[in-house]
Amino acid sequence: MKSREMGNESPKERQSAPTDDPSFAEPGSVTAKYFQWDPQEDGEFAPLIVGKGSIGGKGRSLLFSMAKVRESGEETLKSVVFPPSLFIATDSFDQVLSQIEDLETLKKAPPEEIEKTFLATTLPKEVVDAVAAFLRKVSDPIIVRSSSVLEDSLKYSFAGKYLSTFEFNGADTPFDERLDRVLRDIRQIYARTFFPVATAYRKKHGLGDDKMGIIIMRVAGKWRGRYYYPTMAGVGFSRYYRRWTTRIRAEDGIIRLVFGMGTTSTKRGYARSFALTLPCLRPEGQNPFNIMRHAQEHFQVIDRERRELVTVDVKQIWKDILPYHSCFPDYAQIYSAEDDEGGYFSPMSRRGNLIGQGQKICFTFEEFACRSGHFFDRMKRLLNLLDRSMGVPADVEFAYHPTEDLVEVVQARPLWFAEKMPDMKAPDLKTRRVVLKADRMVTHGVKENLPYIVYVDHHVYAQETRFHDVARGIGAVNDALRGKNYILVAPGRVGSSNPLLGVPVQYDELTGCSCIVEVGFPKEGYMPELSFGTHFFTDLEIDGILYMPVYEASKGNVFDEAFFDASPYALGPHAAIRIYSGSFSVYTDGDKNIGLVIADRVDEPDSEW
Repeated sequence: MKSREMGNESPKERQSAPTDDPSFAEPGSVTAKYFQWDPQEDGEFAPLIVGKGSIGGKGRSLLFSMAKVRESGEETLKSVVFPPSLFIATDSFDQVLSQIEDLETLKKAPPEEIEKTFLATTLPKEVVDAVAAFLRKVSDPIIVRSSSVLEDSLKYSFAGKYLSTFEFNGADTPFDERLDRVLRDIRQIYARTFFPVATAYRKKHGLGDDKMGIIIMRVAGKWRGRYYYPTMAGVGFSRYYRRWTTRIRAEDGIIRLVFGMGTTSTKRGYARSFALTLPCLRPEGQNPFNIMRHAQEHFQVIDRERRELVTVDVKQIWKDILPYHSCFPDYAQIYSAEDDEGGYFSPMSRRGNLIGQGQKICFTFEEFACRSGHFFDRMKRLLNLLDRSMGVPADVEFAYHPTEDLVEVVQARPLWFAEKMPDMKAPDLKTRRVVLKADRMVTHGVKENLPYIVYVDHHVYAQETRFHDVARGIGAVNDALRGKNYILVAPGRVGSSNPLLGVPVQYDELTGCSCIVEVGFPKEGYMPELSFGTHFFTDLEIDGILYMPVYEASKGNVFDEAFFDASPYALGPHAAIRIYSGSFSVYTDGDKNIGLVIADRVDEPDSEW
């Protein structure tokens, strides 16, 4: 199937573009030119590259983006920068593999043995010398990142499948120790190419062996007393296909923003989502209680005393960091639960506040949304530039330094595509029972006659303290169903890194899942969020798993709890898990923001779990 050069097609056509990597692009198209671009032929970038071969998908895409920003001439993009970096090409990986006598046998070994074998190898001298030269120039924290060849893909993201390692890299550390740690990190990343999580992903998608490039990059941020971090960081997308309101257009773009390091923006935790043309809109609405329950309170930093990446609580350290942020009140507010209307927010003073009983600080970014139109305009221009230059939607990871008004891009690449899903045909509901209905952020597709619903009872889950037992129980059900498809219905955010937000199930525990329905119960603190850009949702998108959020007691939504309580079910391996057998169908229309789950038949369970 031939593809058109992207740019004039509708959002739906564009989302459904063919996805078999660069081979789908017509010769001479924008996308084909993007894949043909070689950074080693660019006089500015060639000195940053060590060795021959590919520098992998992350590396090549980042340098391509640097080139396009440089060439754009746009005034506002002059404030888009990139951190000092070193790129190691794949011939180093090949030379390491040549030192392993029986690689095929090693591939079947436990991860610990694979890593031990790679750590016993020697890196090429030119790599050692280049890393040493880089470390003599950079004594701030660094990150050593994977950049595999297969990551240069429109279809397979490999998000979270390989390894990235933070290093403190302090100038007070002996140089030889700093160098040894980075060289060890490189060999560990090479080893991860053959770890089960990566090999299983490649096997699932019919991919062969991979080759690994490496990026060594200064971490975006600065020292603020004991802690090193950027003021804000996040992920951004030039296209947004799962909108929470039809006021947002797919081409408007979206970012997920957090205070501190951006590691948390790719997980299903607390982050603020901004539509770039309407940044003051909130997916969770304007109720102060709902905003507070889903506002960020923890952020990640590199700790000088512990010499590692740690998570800190703003409620505990705000006095320590306030002197370093002249605009801190733009990001943080004080929530007070002193009235009967869901509480209220009050601004922070630039000199600090006394935090009383029933009050707490959290990051709402409320003033930032109102005062920083130039930032949102710049991000939209950057994402549009990359979208046009790649010929496909683009995503970036970035940090923002408001004092200097600098956007620092740490990753930029094509946004993965989902397989084309069939259009929804509105079903005749006269004789069919709608048990779940959504009116926002739904995907686009149809899945009919699914044999199971796996349901997590929110009442039981809310009383649980060993949350991971529920997650492992879902994984056990998934395995027991042996590939039979099912709908997962659960409170809050499935796959959340914070179990108080939802069940922390891993993606590889949902291999038979065809649709995820997240049910919001505001009073219990469970609220869905389409965490576009997280590793979890990247995998859902690639595998065509439908998604819809349902909000209890919200107009236009249906959560038929009576159906789940009255219908026969088998009890799963945890008291919170129920398995319903029968015939169930999902109809979702991403254009009209309508999602339905219909129960046509419920059977008596064969047995208790």
